[in-house]
Amino acid sequence: MSSELLEGLSHVGSAIVLPLFTSFIVELLVCAGLFVWRRNRRPLFVARVMLSVIVCVAAAVLTYVTVRFPTYVRLYRESPELLTSVMQHMPVLQRCLYAVPTILRFMMLYALCYAAIHFCFRIKTSTALFYTAAAVAMQHFVHCASQIIVDMMPGEWGDVDQWQGALVLFLLSVVCEMAGYWMFVRPLAVIPEGLTGHGVLLLFAGLMLCVNVFACLLSTFPLLPHAVSVLMMLTRLVTCAFVLALLAVIAGRESAERDGAVLRGLLSQQQAQLASDKETIDLINIKTHDLKKQLTLLSGRISQDEIAELNHLVDIYDASIRTGNEALDVVLANKSLLCEQKGIRFERMVDGSQLVAMKPADIYALFGNAIDNAIEAVQFIKESERRYVELNVREHMGMVRIHIENPYDAELTFDDGLPRTTKSDRQYHGFGLRSMRMIAKQYKGVLTVSAEGGVFAVDVLLPLS
Repeated sequence: MSSELLEGLSHVGSAIVLPLFTSFIVELLVCAGLFVWRRNRRPLFVARVMLSVIVCVAAAVLTYVTVRFPTYVRLYRESPELLTSVMQHMPVLQRCLYAVPTILRFMMLYALCYAAIHFCFRIKTSTALFYTAAAVAMQHFVHCASQIIVDMMPGEWGDVDQWQGALVLFLLSVVCEMAGYWMFVRPLAVIPEGLTGHGVLLLFAGLMLCVNVFACLLSTFPLLPHAVSVLMMLTRLVTCAFVLALLAVIAGRESAERDGAVLRGLLSQQQAQLASDKETIDLINIKTHDLKKQLTLLSGRISQDEIAELNHLVDIYDASIRTGNEALDVVLANKSLLCEQKGIRFERMVDGSQLVAMKPADIYALFGNAIDNAIEAVQFIKESERRYVELNVREHMGMVRIHIENPYDAELTFDDGLPRTTKSDRQYHGFGLRSMRMIAKQYKGVLTVSAEGGVFAVDVLLPLS
C-alpha cells in the first residue's frame, strides 16, 4: 500500500507539481516578483499576493484546458504520422488561425499580471506597465534558455522518465532566472516612480506582443526540423535579452535626465537665494557700519563688558566676509551666523581669490551645500569639542583645493562614491553632494568623499583657471 502511495505521489509530482512550477504563468509571476519586490507594498500584502497567484494560476489552467489544446496538438500527441499527413494538406492561413485563441489567452494572462502588480504594490500605472513588459521579456528569456539547453543535451537525456525530466527543466528554469536577475533585473528594480513615458512603454509592449504572436504561430508548426526550431528559439531569446538590455539603458538615461532636471532646479533656486542673501548681507553691512559708530560714541556711557559683547557680535560677521570673493563672502556670512545660532564652531581658512574663475551661483551652490550638510551632521552631536565645521580653501600644486570636514555619528552607506541620504523622501533629497560633484565636473575638477575615524570630509580639486 505504501509503495502504491509513493508511486501515486511521484506521479502527481511529475505530472502536476513540477510542470506547474515551470509553467508560463508561474514563470511570469516569479519574473514580475523579481522586478517589483522592493517597491512600496499595499496593506495586507501577503493576502493580496496569495489571491493574485490563485486567480492567475486558475485562469491559466482553465484557459489551457479550453484553448491551449486545439485539434492539431491532440492529434500530434496521439498520432504524429497522421498529423503530418493532415498538416501537409492544410493551408498556412488555416494553421495560423489556430493560433488566434492562444494569442488572446496570453494577452489575458499579461493583463492579469499587470493587474496583480497594481493590486499588490503602490506604483503608478506607467510603472506597472513597464514592469509587466520587463517580466514578459524575462519569462520568454528564461523559457527559451531552458529549452535550448534541454535540446542541446546528449541523446541519453531523452531516455529519462517524466519525473526526472520535469525536475531537470525546473532546475534549469531556476538557474536561468538567477542569471536573468543578475543581468537584467537589478538595473531595473529601483527605477524612480513614473519614470518612463507612455510612448516608450507602448513601443516595448508592442515589441513583446510581436514576440508573443511569433511564438504562438510557431506552435502551429510542431513538425519543424530540430535545427530550425532551435534557431527560432534562439532568435526569441536574443530578442528578449535585447529588450531587457534596452529597457535598462533607457531607464538609466531617463533617471539621469530626471536627476539633472532636479539638480538644475536646485541650482536655479540657489541662484535666486544668492541674490536675496546678498541684499540681506548688504543691509547688515550698513547696519554694522552704523553700529560701530554708535559703539564709539557710547564707549564712555555703558560698561566695558557690554561694549565687549557688542563688539563680539560685530566680529562674528566681520571675520567671515573678507575672503576676496563676494559670492563666497555672502555664503560664509550666512552660514557663520547659522553656526553661531546652533552653537557650532565654524573654523575656516579661506582664500576666495582663488575662485575667480567660478560663477557666483556655482560658488554659492557648492559651498552652501557643503556647509549645510556639515551643519546638519554636527547639530545633533552633544560633545561640545566635536561641534565644529572646518573649511579650507587654498592653492595646492597648481590646483584650488577646497576641504571641508565635520564629525558625524550616523552610520553611512555609500552609493556611487557618495553617501546615501538618510531622509525618508529619497526621490527629492540626497542631491546636495551630487550637485557639488556636477559643479566640480563642470570646471573639470573632481570631488572625493571620505569618512574615517568619525570625521566626514569632502575634498574638491579645481584647476586654477
